[in-house]
Amino acid sequence: MKGAMSSCLAQLVETQFGKDQWEAIKRDADAQRVAGLRLAMSDVDDAIFSRLIQSTCKVLGISAAQAADAFGEYWCCTYAPRIYKAYWVRFKSAREMILGMDQVHSEVTDDMANARPPRFEYRWENERALVVTYQSPRDLIDLYIGLARGVGKYFQEKLSVQKLSSSQCRIRFAG
Repeated sequence: MKGAMSSCLAQLVETQFGKDQWEAIKRDADAQRVAGLRLAMSDVDDAIFSRLIQSTCKVLGISAAQAADAFGEYWCCTYAPRIYKAYWVRFKSAREMILGMDQVHSEVTDDMANARPPRFEYRWENERALVVTYQSPRDLIDLYIGLARGVGKYFQEKLSVQKLSSSQCRIRFAG
């Protein structure tokens, strides 16, 4: 996994809960000496990132869903608009961004060694309900759901996201 994910998590925890909490999370996840946690282009082992998420829940006393929602909002409203601005500004709505993420992942990671971004398939149930199939061996559908909700917050649009399975969710757009 690219270090942008762990870098975002570190910034989120430090700004909202304090640097001491991030240090406690790293200790709990046995990741104090892991290189590249704060470097967006570095490679961070998937198991280490998974432990960081689990430790975040444990240390902060929050559920996995709360962690995913907090991460999704921070990624979409603070972190990614800064470091991926060229990609971020191309979208005018939550619908456009969600439908464009598969292409963005391809563009961003095309020249990156070891990049294995998730892939997405989309199927419209009707004009407001989109079923997204998340394809990745990382099993991070809950994180994707938090990110989708974060996209809605970024564009100040009301949308709801419902988990259908370990690889699918339904996104309902309000208007």
